[in-house]
Amino acid sequence: MIYTNTLHGFHSLTAKPVFVLHEKGFIQLCLIIQTFIAKLDNYCTKHIGDLNCIMTKACYFTVAIVCLNLLGSPMGNAQNASPVDTASASNGEEWTIFQKSNSGMPDNNALKIVLDLQGNKWIATEKGGLVRLQKETDWTVYETGNSQIPHNSIYSIAIDSHGEKWIGTYGNGLSMMANSDTTAEAQFTNFNTSNSLLPHNWILSTALDAKGDLWVGAGDQGITKFNGTEWFVFNTLNSGIPNDVVNAIAVDSKGNKWIGTEDGGLTKYDGEAWTTYNTENSGIPSNWVLTVTVDDDDNIWVGTVNGGASKFDTDTTWRTFDMYNSGLPNNSVYSIALEDDGVVWIGTGGGGLAKYDGRNWMVYDHSNSELPKDFVYAVTIDKDNYKWIGTWKGGVVKFK
Repeated sequence: MIYTNTLHGFHSLTAKPVFVLHEKGFIQLCLIIQTFIAKLDNYCTKHIGDLNCIMTKACYFTVAIVCLNLLGSPMGNAQNASPVDTASASNGEEWTIFQKSNSGMPDNNALKIVLDLQGNKWIATEKGGLVRLQKETDWTVYETGNSQIPHNSIYSIAIDSHGEKWIGTYGNGLSMMANSDTTAEAQFTNFNTSNSLLPHNWILSTALDAKGDLWVGAGDQGITKFNGTEWFVFNTLNSGIPNDVVNAIAVDSKGNKWIGTEDGGLTKYDGEAWTTYNTENSGIPSNWVLTVTVDDDDNIWVGTVNGGASKFDTDTTWRTFDMYNSGLPNNSVYSIALEDDGVVWIGTGGGGLAKYDGRNWMVYDHSNSELPKDFVYAVTIDKDNYKWIGTWKGGVVKFK
């Protein structure tokens, strides 16, 4: 495949690899370069306008593109992998694509998709605000021009037991949206560093526990708990959290918080003790965690940068799936969702969408299916077993 760089990853431009390289050492070198770029991208996001940063980033992007072109299809490098199938239109699949050109989507970059109790889809977009989709035809967009939402870049959404939406913006803090049917009726309560003890205005992750307490990953300030009146900030200076950038938070049935950090691994917080799992003391494949999901048996699934996806039984056993030992098409995993029967759906950063049923793999990408783009930020499964897929530059996809 020929690759080109974008702000958040690499997207394939052709259906066939121009060359397939089997030298694992060179592959690892390319992956190291890609990891460095991810770190550099994070730094540059915080130092917008830094000319040296921009020039260095452009140089390394050029090197990485050459690497990816030489690597060709990641599937060609998988060894000792589970059986892999490819998608085809003859499988009776249903694909519906929602983009700016054919729907009420205000932005083709869909970063999160969350379902409420009524089955409505709440979509976080990169620059178009918050979107509610009812019955696939009724679109409502909440943005700074028509509502009190404080910012149009939405990175996280959590919905509490009262139906209130907790919205994490990338630049202007946290917003709580009360239940409403229209933008005119929508009431927002906004929290930022000026009017509350929220430690940072860039919200990367949110989660709610059984008590209704909100847990927030805010910028580079660790993890924050908000109980409705009080704020509690846990960072590397006052707690056992290993890194202050929190990309993902999930809560298991026992109330444990599983915290995915940037270059600090995965941390469990049980309300008293902090336990960290990293590449030095556990089987986690990468210390850069992008997503965390808890299954019905309280197994922890993590998606990482360049380490693939891993299932942890919370005791000692880690089972990792990557492009060398399985049918996973890309080692950077941004989203994981599970069906009731245990089938796993994995959204990757450039390899499309992967399905794993415990034995066989099936990969859907833009060259073998109707998936419009191969960078999959979000995967959510509704009660009818439809997969709702959020892509970078491809909008939202409904698939079954």
